Amino acid sequence: MNQIYLQNFTKDELIEDIRNSILSEIKVILDYNIKPPGDELLTRKETAKRLKIHLSSVGRWVKSGDLIPHYVRGKVYFKESELPI
Repeated sequence: MNQIYLQNFTKDELIEDIRNSILSEIKVILDYNIKPPGDELLTRKETAKRLKIHLSSVGRWVKSGDLIPHYVRGKVYFKESELPI
């Protein structure tokens, strides 16, 4: 059995270091934002391009209820699966 010896670490420092490493990995996973296919979030510009409409029309479609906006960290996105065909 392999053994690892740590010097200059207290038990609490080791626990805190492990906790920070785990939280860092969780943040990477959440930031990667894995979504099922077809549920991609599109920006206003990408949405306009996909629907072949002018960028200014996106706002009018939101007001009319034809597009449902989703807000992530203060930015507007649209779910690809919710775009009108």
